[in-house]
Amino acid sequence: MSEQKESSVLFNLKELMNLEEERIHQEEEEKRRKEEEERARLEAEERRKREEEERKRREEEEARLAEERRKKDEEERRVREKEERELQLRLEAEQKARQAEQERLLKHEQEIKQLEASQKKGIHPAVFVVVALLVIGGGIGAYFGAIQPYLEQRAHEAALARQQAERQAEEARRQAEQAAAARRAAQVAEEAREQAEARAEAARAAQAEEEEQDEMAEADSRAARRRAARRRAARRRAAGGGGGGGGGGSSGPDPDDD
Repeated sequence: MSEQKESSVLFNLKELMNLEEERIHQEEEEKRRKEEEERARLEAEERRKREEEERKRREEEEARLAEERRKKDEEERRVREKEERELQLRLEAEQKARQAEQERLLKHEQEIKQLEASQKKGIHPAVFVVVALLVIGGGIGAYFGAIQPYLEQRAHEAALARQQAERQAEEARRQAEQAAAARRAAQVAEEAREQAEARAEAARAAQAEEEEQDEMAEADSRAARRRAARRRAARRRAAGGGGGGGGGGSSGPDPDDD
């Protein structure tokens, strides 16, 4: 009878130990779960900060490029307006030169008519030739001496302005290409980081699943051992009750009982 009581006490003690183990295991699981949640929260917060910084950097880069485009457009507008003004001045100068030439030709015709009229009164024909040469020569001298140098100077300035505008446009294009290359490199780095995070997350999930499966297998194993222990205890109690506590009873725990 004392052996049956001892077996019952040992069984109850083992049940209590198993319950304590389960409690400790549950506490460890809860602690691990909270740590995992905290780690996930910190990772999400860090990822959010990185995304916010990247968004601000992109906005600043876009603002810089927009400002560069605005300056480039403004410079092109100024160059275009300058060229238009120069073209207008050149056209006005040419118009004035043509008007002056027409006036000189008209004056020359009038002088020739006057000379013809004078010739009828006895003036030598050579006078007509000399006057005509003076009028024509004066017009040509005024054109090559003043108008043509002015037009050439304005055309030279316009060519220099166009060259300067082309250099500025080329520099802006080069800076835009560098900025685009920097954005592409940042995008590739961000994609690589996201892929690495996804692989790490998948690895953590796989590890957690494996640990969960191991824990479930361990729990199943403990449950099976407890069921086997109960069956052995029941058999021992049945054997002890039938044999009157004789020598057939076991004096200690079953070697297979954990």
